[in-house]
Amino acid sequence: MAKKSVKSVNQIISEIKKGIIQPVYYICGNDQYSLDAAVDYLQKQLAPQINSEFDREIISVEKGDDINKIIDLALAFPFGDGKKLIVVKNFENINGRKEIVEYLGNPPDFTILVILHNAERLEFNREPFKLLNEKGYLYEAREETGEDLVYWLSNRARKMKLNFNDEQLRILIEIVGENKSLLNSQLDKIADYLSSNPDAEFEEIKKLINPTKTYSIFDLQDAIGAGNTAKALEIAYNLLDSNVDIVMLINMISKYILTITQALELMRMNLNDGEASSKLGVSWYYYINCKKAKFLLNENRLRKAARALYEADLAVKTTQTDPKDVVTQLLAKISS
Repeated sequence: MAKKSVKSVNQIISEIKKGIIQPVYYICGNDQYSLDAAVDYLQKQLAPQINSEFDREIISVEKGDDINKIIDLALAFPFGDGKKLIVVKNFENINGRKEIVEYLGNPPDFTILVILHNAERLEFNREPFKLLNEKGYLYEAREETGEDLVYWLSNRARKMKLNFNDEQLRILIEIVGENKSLLNSQLDKIADYLSSNPDAEFEEIKKLINPTKTYSIFDLQDAIGAGNTAKALEIAYNLLDSNVDIVMLINMISKYILTITQALELMRMNLNDGEASSKLGVSWYYYINCKKAKFLLNENRLRKAARALYEADLAVKTTQTDPKDVVTQLLAKISS
């Protein structure tokens, strides 16, 4: 028998629209935006079935908390004559996770248990995940990238009645980064602007796109490409102070360096800009900006930058080095 694939978190919406309500929703993954959105959706949709505020529980698990307390709460009858909703956050911190297997065998029909498990990767062939998947209670929320992220953003824009094509959406992602929360906030800002300026062109709208207090990642890439280390450092510090994650910062610089490396090769092939950008899977606007990075259009500098990015990524993953120190060393090595 073929192994049953894990359902996407997005299937929760289609199931509830069909009237399918599970007694357990175990939602796991590393896409915090989708995890939060799923809980908000479930709370709103299930609200009519909760007849007492005492039957609505939100639990944030701390390191070492015992799962039996949650199971006992789920097995207790509701105060009202409706159902009980229990939302458990940070389930990755719980002790005795396998003990939920017995509960899953026969969950009470008066409790809806929603569990959020933040994790990069889980072994779905092990318990309790194997049983959760067999029962149809397991949902995965993975961070989307590339064309999957463009598709997600396109759906969000369409729901907000924003008429953007995929090329424009790619530009938005390239400027803002791949964080869904930031992308969503940019769409809100654009929608507000267009409500009073409905005829605005995209070039005008693009000036609004800035997820931070002063700078965007696009500004950082431009400064690196120009060899302006002092400006790049100023922008990088601003981004970090504005809660842009150091891992995301390194990933976006890595994408920039990789695209320049590939652009250098395509320029030698004399491809036109449209063909080249399409071949690389980036927007025309992003490709042109990479071609303008005169300081980095050099194989030795690109090799040096790739090495510096590897060392920065290693420092973040294996040490407790301050992010500002990591980015300072990274930019110094790229420009040396």
